[in-house]
Amino acid sequence: MATVTEIASGVYRINVVLPDRPVSYSLFLVDDDSPTLIETSFAAVFDEVKVAVESVVDLKKIERIVVPHFEGDECGGLNKFLAAAPNAVAICSPIGSSSVRDFTGKEPVVISDGEVLTTGSKKLRFFLTPYVHAWDSLLAVEETQGTLFSSDLFIQPGHGKPSTDEDLSEQMVDLYKRIGLMPSMGHIRAALDKMKGLDIKTIACHHGSVLTGNLEPYYRAVWEQDFTGLPGPGAYSRPNFMDE
Repeated sequence: MATVTEIASGVYRINVVLPDRPVSYSLFLVDDDSPTLIETSFAAVFDEVKVAVESVVDLKKIERIVVPHFEGDECGGLNKFLAAAPNAVAICSPIGSSSVRDFTGKEPVVISDGEVLTTGSKKLRFFLTPYVHAWDSLLAVEETQGTLFSSDLFIQPGHGKPSTDEDLSEQMVDLYKRIGLMPSMGHIRAALDKMKGLDIKTIACHHGSVLTGNLEPYYRAVWEQDFTGLPGPGAYSRPNFMDE
């Protein structure tokens, strides 16, 4: 059953644990005048996620559903949420818009880099972060409380506590190295540079515990350690046609 934890005032983590998966899956609910979901998780877990969301807010009142990138664990349940919340619209990046439009049959709200949407008392600022880890990726920051919705950035393995102030940066880097989730250090650094100067107090990541306390080790690890890509399957020989 999906669990619900308030991680900041009016901001909720909804977490799902699936058997035999190395990570847990979280989505986030901003309960405000315009209730907003960030991520949906898989379509297969919609029923338990729906119960969790409705423990906080009437699902029909959801107005926005943020798609950080087009992938099953991020937005697989999008159509089910749109059907249950008839006034809701999907929010996505320009690159992701064609996939979201085709998947839902509805026109999404296409966000621009640095754009701010208010939910009432809270403000969501969006950053386009291509190739972190998908080509259509975006991140969002709730500026009034300093909550970064980091999607697949700053994730950790396992099914840990809802939130932690422990330093799990080594586990994070090890996971990235094992699964090859991030294709480009340049794009990661560009994303971090966009967030420079923001007063981030909480990192709400899609996999693993929400991070609080001293966040410097995480920033330093993703800036300094190259964990991008996967090792190739072996040695290669030069193809003959390249000598022609």
